[in-house]
Amino acid sequence: MFALVMYILVFLFLLFFIILLLIRMGRSMRGELDVSFLEETLSTETEVLFEEESASSEETVYEDGETEAAYETETPESDDGNTETASKGFELFIPDPYNLKEENIYTFLQGPKGWKARKDWSGSWCSKVLTDQYFSVFGCGLCVLASIYGTLTPYECSPLDMFDYAQEVSGYAPVSGYGAIDWPYLKKTLLTCGISGHLRRKNSTYEQFQEKIASSIGTIALVSSYNDDTYWDTEGHYVVIWLYDEKDDTVFLSDSGDPSHNRKRIPLRYVYDALKTASRFQYLMITAVNQEANTWKHDGINIRWKRPKYGKAAGKP
Repeated sequence: MFALVMYILVFLFLLFFIILLLIRMGRSMRGELDVSFLEETLSTETEVLFEEESASSEETVYEDGETEAAYETETPESDDGNTETASKGFELFIPDPYNLKEENIYTFLQGPKGWKARKDWSGSWCSKVLTDQYFSVFGCGLCVLASIYGTLTPYECSPLDMFDYAQEVSGYAPVSGYGAIDWPYLKKTLLTCGISGHLRRKNSTYEQFQEKIASSIGTIALVSSYNDDTYWDTEGHYVVIWLYDEKDDTVFLSDSGDPSHNRKRIPLRYVYDALKTASRFQYLMITAVNQEANTWKHDGINIRWKRPKYGKAAGKP
């Protein structure tokens, strides 16, 4: 009789333990789901900024464990909501309204070297002290944004105007000793100006990179001499490349950091080899412009600078 009672007590204890364990597991699972939902909600904006792109035929695994497939797309969006792909012949699909000719492309310079010599595209913004550092030290990304804005919209702004605007609309928050603008803020600032694009990792082959550049309206690239010092001598620097020419495999370069580089045609290979792989992303393809989505419409540069006497910028007041 005593043994039977003990068996029953043990059985009830085990049953109670199993029920308790199931309850705890259920709570844990619900907690994980709640956290996942919260993370998904909070990261919606980030997911939009870092728009994922579908896989290429040949994947590369990077140091962070991600594959190139996580960042590539076969169908960049056009501004009417349709999709287009680059042809094997690298045929450009740039609409006429962009009027992309070399003389109409804005190419602001950031540093004192150009301003001292009063080079076209240089300005007094180079000597402005912002967040305890000269604009010329960290302003390449802001020059890039201002150059793209002037090129692809009917408006224009100075790199200094763009410094203020990017903080207002993107979350960009420079601090003492570090003013460089990062990829998500570049992309979000452009989006508020009606200019959309895709953030990308370095392609595993040069031929893939050629095809992407040929299919873009323009491309922001982050280059570093740590990867290749054939053309650049910099730890990290944003440039813009335009007007890919399949015949000689060159691009038109907007380089704010070096007047001798600015507005030159260079081999596209220089850019590919120098892409800064230490960065999470290496380039941003501009894929569409919607003038109606431009929420800024800033027009006019009210700071001393050397306006060129040619092209689109020369016609501005």
